[in-house]
Amino acid sequence: PPPPQVAALTILVDNLKALERAQSYAERCDEPPVWSKLGLAQLTEKMAAEAIASFISAEDPSEYVKVCDEANEAEIWTELIPYLHMARKTIKENILDTELIYSLAKTNSMTELEDFVNSPNCANIQAIGDRCFGEGMYVAAKLMYTSINNNARVALCHINLGEFREAVAAAAKANAVATWKSVCWACIKSSEFKLAASCGIHIICHPDHLDELIGVYEQAGHFSELIGLMEQGLGSDNAHMGIFTELAVLYSKYEPAKLMDHIKIFIGRMNVLKVVKACERARLWVEAAFCYVKDKQYDSAAKVMLERLVAFKHEQFLDIIVKVRNQELVYKAITFYFNHEPTNFGK
Repeated sequence: PPPPQVAALTILVDNLKALERAQSYAERCDEPPVWSKLGLAQLTEKMAAEAIASFISAEDPSEYVKVCDEANEAEIWTELIPYLHMARKTIKENILDTELIYSLAKTNSMTELEDFVNSPNCANIQAIGDRCFGEGMYVAAKLMYTSINNNARVALCHINLGEFREAVAAAAKANAVATWKSVCWACIKSSEFKLAASCGIHIICHPDHLDELIGVYEQAGHFSELIGLMEQGLGSDNAHMGIFTELAVLYSKYEPAKLMDHIKIFIGRMNVLKVVKACERARLWVEAAFCYVKDKQYDSAAKVMLERLVAFKHEQFLDIIVKVRNQELVYKAITFYFNHEPTNFGK
């Protein structure tokens, strides 16, 4: 049979439902079994704060699962923390350490939280970090991710806290394209263009991600910043055909005065077909003709010169027309000279 004090308290809580009298009785007895019985009764009645106090008085952690559930439902993390400290003295369980970390985060106890996550514990730091991150507790999540060297997630925390310089530093430690992209996009959105460029230089060296980066900059309307980044990439050890090609396309759209020099220097390192199509879309016929000539597409070069007067150059055309395969272009050239260049017809 239970001790008489417990039996007496059982009558108060089970039969009489007199929890206030039971509380007074437990205080007079001050015996752990009595406090435990009272705590169970209070827990059943959804009196989470009172139950926690009773279990602490009993030094009884046995109902820790229910206590944690009820405390979270009641959002009484301040009251839960001392209970969890008590429970950890005798029980080593993931849930206790995890709930303690979460409670410290919810109560903004950052110093204690940092000390705890950097000391031996049984918590799933990644999972509780994700939980805090999902609830917008980025400072707490940052501490947790830092403790397990998850720099990719640390960078995301910095982004959400508006700490862009720190986000770039964390991205450098993570050194993953996905992280560089996340930080870069955030910096662009916040007009932190120097920091965005420091991320972007690690993105444009990957051909598969170049189009996405260009799209983000263009959709935001930051054309000169994008061109500056691409120009920076020309000197990179990892510069590839895509950088030279896409920069030419960007020049054709936004800074056409720079296009011809770029083509003359780098035409051997770019996708000429893509560049010439961009030139034609931008109605840059001189540049289009130049690309066709350098790519030995003489028929196309001759056609552009005959159809677009601005691109016609007599001496250059004479060199081209003898190399065309389509003889119809020769007849068109004769007509062209009659109509537009009669003084050069016999030369």
